[in-house]
Formats: sequence, C-alpha cells, structure tokens
Amino acid sequence: MSNKIKFHNFTLLINEKKIITKSNKEIKLNSVERNILSLLIQNPTVIFTKEEIHNHSWCKEIKCHSSVVPQAISLLRKKLSMHGLEPIETVKGKGYKAAHLVQDQSMGMYSALVLFLSIISILILEYPVSNLGNEKLTSFKFKKINNNIVTTSASNKFDTSKLKLEDNVKYFINNQNNFISISACKLKNNICTNVYNAIYFKKESTPIKMADLISNVKFDDDMDLLLVKKDKLTSLSAEIQLRSLNNKKYNGELFINFDLEKTNNNAYFSKKTTYIKESGYSGGFGYASVNKITPIKNKNHHKYLIKKIDDDNLLSLRFQFGMVKNSKMTYAYNLLSGPREKQSYSYSYPISKNISYYFNDEMNISYIAYKHT
Repeated sequence: MSNKIKFHNFTLLINEKKIITKSNKEIKLNSVERNILSLLIQNPTVIFTKEEIHNHSWCKEIKCHSSVVPQAISLLRKKLSMHGLEPIETVKGKGYKAAHLVQDQSMGMYSALVLFLSIISILILEYPVSNLGNEKLTSFKFKKINNNIVTTSASNKFDTSKLKLEDNVKYFINNQNNFISISACKLKNNICTNVYNAIYFKKESTPIKMADLISNVKFDDDMDLLLVKKDKLTSLSAEIQLRSLNNKKYNGELFINFDLEKTNNNAYFSKKTTYIKESGYSGGFGYASVNKITPIKNKNHHKYLIKKIDDDNLLSLRFQFGMVKNSKMTYAYNLLSGPREKQSYSYSYPISKNISYYFNDEMNISYIAYKHT
C-alpha cells in the first residue's frame, strides 16, 4: 500500500500520520484518526458501519465498544474543519463514507467570500482573544468573604448567611453556571494538614443549598501530604470528587497531575495528565499534554501562563480505557470533550508551604493542589 494518498484538496501520509493541505499546511493525526481516514478515502464509494470502522481502526489490545467511533470521528472532523477540510460524510442509519468534493460555477466566488470572512473573523476575534488573557490577568482576584471563606472574582454569587463553619478549616468556593466547586483545607498551627476537593455539576437554574455542600466536606485522616524535599523534578497533584446536584446517583473522581521540571529562573516544563472515572463511563479516560509554564510577577497573587507545546500538535491527547455506557451520566466526559485552548492562565492562592488553591481560566475550574517529590 502506498504511503501517500491524495484525496481532493489534501494528501494523507500514512507512515508519518499527518495530512498536507493544498496550501502546504501540516495536520498531525493520531493512529486511530489516521486509520479511520485512510479506510474511508481509499474506498470512496463504500459506506462503512461503526463496527467495521472500529474493527479496522483500533488495536485489538485496546478493548472498547464501537460507540467510541462517532466520538472519534467528531473530534477528527473538528480538527480538519479548522483547515477547511470536510472529508467524512455521515450516511443516516448506515454509517460513514468519504465525502464528495462539490464544485460548481459559484465555487470560486464562494471560496473567495469564505476566505474574506475568515480573514475578517481572525482580525476581529483573534486580537481580542490574545488581549482577553491580559484582561483576565489584570482583573482576576481572589476575594476573602470572611476569615474562613475565599472565592474568586470569576465566581457567581452564593449565600453564606446560614453556614456552620469549622474554625480550623478554610473553605474555597467557586460557583460557575454549570458547576460549583468546594475545596477546603484543615489547618493546624496555620499549616494545611488535610485537603478536600469536590465539583458538583448542575444546571444554571439549579438552586444551591450551600449548607448541605459545606456539611459534605469530610477529610481523609489517613492523607499524608508528601511535600517537596529537593528542588528538582516535582509534581503538583490534586484529587477531586465529582457529584451532581441534579442526579444523586452520579459520582466520580478526577485526578490532575503536573510533573514539573524547572528550566531556568523564569519557566517550567510540565507534563500534565488528567484521569477521570464517573458513573456513566465504564472504566476511565484521561488527557495528556506538554506545557511550558511561565510565572508572572504580581503583588496580589501568583499567576502562571500555561502554553501547550505538544510535539504532535494535539491540543489534548485523549486516552480511553473503557467506553460510554450512559451518556446522561458523563458530565465530566461531556465537559472535557470540547475544543481546548492552546494557552490559559492559572492563578494560585498560597495556603501553606507547597499547598495552594488554583484557578484556571480555560474552563474556570478550581481546586487545591500540593507539590511533592
């Protein structure tokens, strides 16, 4: 089989796992995406079922259901559509096939119009996006509600009037439209000895009973915070419970790890892994990325610019060790399956040595994490 397959307005390089567009743009693919695309475009008149695509595109060692096929194709379409490529057609009730390249007399004018609008969109949207990070950077604040509660300027309002708080516990609350996060630290002599993180998914209109959420804060007495001993390779870790205000049967766990390596006085390289288990997913799934983290000096709190620098140019490399079994109970999966930004800002609120509360503006997620060797 030839390594090079030409199809309409791009060329697929099988061995290199990449696409070269007519304008000489390079698009990296993972193995599954390469396999799906090569199957369809080499058989342009054939309609393939989910099962046929699954059997061809996934290694036999990876046990997963054919339900992963639509998800994989959706992500592949998003990646290619950014470059004006639409090579996959859905045949309702049957499966998928290679799409026809439609050409007519108006195509030249249409393409010119699309190009013009695209350029205008970039000029209008991309410049403000770059400034949006700066705007968030200067306007973001951690807000102290009282001696026990800290929130963020990005949080929606919430009622704290009837809360029963532990004197030796500091609470961190971040209320967003589709979730509310509750984090807490148990303090002993102003040192954080135990950590709690929870995210409650919700609808924007869902009433929040803050007293119930605060009463759910429980600390693991067996937790041993292994802190940094040497200024070499360190990790930043967080464990977050997942719950839903609209579905009491739902539960899950989210694990976040950054392996940090200091490159100089001003930057770090980081390998980030995220792993999730939840009720609607049989097994678990995760994401991996390589980032450059640059600290930004500020007198009020620590700020970090996080830039994804993956060699394979994937914004988020997803690993699946299972399958979706109930899409109504995959809140984290649905939230994290969307497109990801190439850069984001994180803000940290120091609690005690090597332990901080972090807020990231990519999805407005927040949690307490600690550094350890």
